[in-house]
Amino acid sequence: MAKSTNIKSSLFLKYHLGQDDKGKEVFKTQTFNNVRTMAADEDIYSVGMALGSLLPDPVVEIFRKNTHLITES
Repeated sequence: MAKSTNIKSSLFLKYHLGQDDKGKEVFKTQTFNNVRTMAADEDIYSVGMALGSLLPDPVVEIFRKNTHLITES
C-alpha cells in the first residue's frame, strides 16, 4: 500500500490586469512559496485575500498547490 506525504505547499494569486489592445483579458499570477504544509485552506485563503488587498488590481482566483511524496508504506 502506498502512503502520501505533503512535502511542499505554494500559494498562487491570479489577478486581472485589464485588456490588451485587441480586447483580450490579461491576467497575471504571483506565486508565494514556503507555505506551511499543515496550514488550513481557510488560513491560506485569508492570507491570499490580505495580500490581494495590497495589489492595485483585483484578485480573481486564489490557488494552493501541494506537492506530495508517495512512498511504499
